[in-house]
Amino acid sequence: MDPHKSTREEFTKNIISIPLPSEASPKWTEEVNKLRELLDKLAHHPAMASNLSQTYMTPAADKNKVYFMWDYVGRTLGMLCNEVNPQLKGSKKAWEEVIGRISMAKELLLDTKPGMLHMMTEATYPEQKGKHPEFGEEILELARRL
Repeated sequence: MDPHKSTREEFTKNIISIPLPSEASPKWTEEVNKLRELLDKLAHHPAMASNLSQTYMTPAADKNKVYFMWDYVGRTLGMLCNEVNPQLKGSKKAWEEVIGRISMAKELLLDTKPGMLHMMTEATYPEQKGKHPEFGEEILELARRL
């Protein structure tokens, strides 16, 4: 996909629909599926509406915490699919890095106000100070399963 022509919606649909290898480890498959479900819910959260139709390389219209987590979870899923052997052979360091990122995603999503995610978002995007859309119970439940 061309990041200059494809939208965030298209990128999301693509990464959550790539067929998984039949010989993949059950643990690898489980983590991929959890991240796919979470990424889809983040992408279709109302706070992502202004960003979803933009091309992937266009600076986000609204750099809120939902966008921040959509980007983080999407990059983590990309790492899992592209850098970790689906059979978990010979990629221990990459696997451990991905598992660390998954743990961080869980922590950021479930952290209470004014948690680390608020501080990170505001430090990176000062215009977001005090603007923090709620994730909603569906996203929080997916985060608890990570």
